[in-house]
Amino acid sequence: MMNKKFVLSKILVAFLFVAFIFVPASAHEETAGDVAGEIVEHSEELVLLCKEIHDQTENIADDDTLDQDIRDLAEGIHVCSHELESIADHILKNAQEVQSLVSGSGDSVAINEAIAEINEHCGEFNTMLDSKHEVIHDLVFNAPESHEEYADATHDATHQAGDVADHIIEHTGELQSMLPGASVAASTPASTTTYVNAAEVPGIVSEISEHSDELFTAAESILLDTKAIVKDETVNPEIQALAKTIHLVSHELEDIAVGLQENSADFQTLSADPLANKAAMEAIIVEMEAGCVDYQSKLSAQHENIHELVYVAPESREANADAVHDVTHEAENVVDHLMGHLSELSVALNVPAAAQAQSSTETKASPGFGVIVAIGGICAVACLARKH
Repeated sequence: MMNKKFVLSKILVAFLFVAFIFVPASAHEETAGDVAGEIVEHSEELVLLCKEIHDQTENIADDDTLDQDIRDLAEGIHVCSHELESIADHILKNAQEVQSLVSGSGDSVAINEAIAEINEHCGEFNTMLDSKHEVIHDLVFNAPESHEEYADATHDATHQAGDVADHIIEHTGELQSMLPGASVAASTPASTTTYVNAAEVPGIVSEISEHSDELFTAAESILLDTKAIVKDETVNPEIQALAKTIHLVSHELEDIAVGLQENSADFQTLSADPLANKAAMEAIIVEMEAGCVDYQSKLSAQHENIHELVYVAPESREANADAVHDVTHEAENVVDHLMGHLSELSVALNVPAAAQAQSSTETKASPGFGVIVAIGGICAVACLARKH
């Protein structure tokens, strides 16, 4: 016979396992300490990325076998990496201060002051990165095959650094919303006049995620097709320059799409309990709408260049130029669809109470209709019975 204690322990383990699975999503929400920890983690990542930019550009700038123009390009980015690293160090110091305050005194005023410092430094960091955007891409295009790896690593590190700085700003905003007094405005009487249509949210979120992925794929497609033209030495330099202009923008489109994908992933998590996470979801909607507008405006700004590329591209690169044109127009349609779904989600999170009351009335009325149908069916059967 099996030991009773063993059986009981098995039952207890099973119970705990089931209980863990069915813990409400709100019970796993992040604390202020968690968010402060993420800010520190991203700040440390930013410092490492600056060192990566520093080291990779040094590999090119210090190589006297290379063309001097290429070395100068690398040297300009290398010098900038010192300034970027200094800013990143300041961000990390402030982030650690925030973490210490959150886990210690919890002084909201001091935390907000440190956060203001972080956000200011992040803005300065991104401005400095943007100023080197074209130089970095020039380095990628012109680096010889022997040093392509260093140039590509520099390019990737700078884009990652920009994303990380944006994440830090996002998390500081999240932390500020958790501080005492930040949620006063959120608890207004208006919350009693609306309700959340939780049944519709998952489906809308799924559509948003799908379209965000499509925008990333479109940006990547434009990037690869324009790169194929730029890298083809048989193509006229003027046409290469035209393709390069579009190519540079495709990197920006890719960055925006990555942000949209990350927001969509956040939606997937938050939609498990849309009522509890309503404020967070509404903040993401605003952020995604801004991203969509930015994506669309960058595409629109390249309309003339893209159509010109289609007309002037040599036969050997017609397929690439046509692909850029077609994908661009498809992406514009996807942005429109994505904006539409974001509006749908906003409506689902803020259904007027009157609509709820109407829905409730209709629900109550529908059983009556069912009874009428049932009675009609009974009557029909009765009539048939009489005929027979």
